[in-house]
Amino acid sequence: MSSDVSIDLMDQSIKPGALVIVCFPGPGFVANIVGQHLIDSLELELIGSVRHADLPPACIVKNGLSMPTIRIYSGEPVCNHDMCDNVMLVVSESQVPSNLVQSMSERIVDLAISEKAGAMLILDSYSPTLDTGHTIDDNDDTNETMKGAASTNRALATLEGMGIEKMVQGAIGGLTGVALSECSRRAFDAMALLSECSGPMQGMGPDARTAARVLGCLDSLLPAIKLDPEPLLEEARRIEAQISEMMAGSVNQQQSPVSGGSTSMFG
Repeated sequence: MSSDVSIDLMDQSIKPGALVIVCFPGPGFVANIVGQHLIDSLELELIGSVRHADLPPACIVKNGLSMPTIRIYSGEPVCNHDMCDNVMLVVSESQVPSNLVQSMSERIVDLAISEKAGAMLILDSYSPTLDTGHTIDDNDDTNETMKGAASTNRALATLEGMGIEKMVQGAIGGLTGVALSECSRRAFDAMALLSECSGPMQGMGPDARTAARVLGCLDSLLPAIKLDPEPLLEEARRIEAQISEMMAGSVNQQQSPVSGGSTSMFG
């Protein structure tokens, strides 16, 4: 099944022992925001892409250049896992169709194991107001819950060392759940970090504030690089201000008298 998904690597000289970080879209685009911040902060280089005929027919454009929607990056910051001395990051801007989740997950795990990676970290998010396919034991009164699950006892110990509270009971759906299960089956160290969206749109828009909290947790895994969350917090403030202005504009529009003029949205 996993052979249906093609992975093209430009550089075959990836060092063994990498920490593979997986960032696929979820509520608030938290994993994507963190992934892009890691690419920029750690100066990771594009080394490959993932292809399948059933993926959305699109490309990403950055600075005028086209790139695949699912990309693989690599770099060599020092990380704090027993078998990790570099990073491989898999990031996607496209949702994986449900019929591809199983094969995509298997193929990513295949890649990690074939490249002799040290461990895998899957970043994901959820919102209690959305049907995200996640059910976790979130019984506190805050909107800043962060839970972790792992495929092995050693990976679980790494999560606990990061200060992440483990899931006691629950279910994880989608690519995160399938990849974690596959890693468990193959006795490969993998961690899933699920953060609750705390932004004003509760997962409906980009949530840079939650991404900053996730980034703070990753600092303990990547001690050689200072992952400054302040740019993301600043972005969160900007987004929240824009949302507030949009909401205020909507209220004012509803209260204004109806005129006989044009109803066009464009001025």
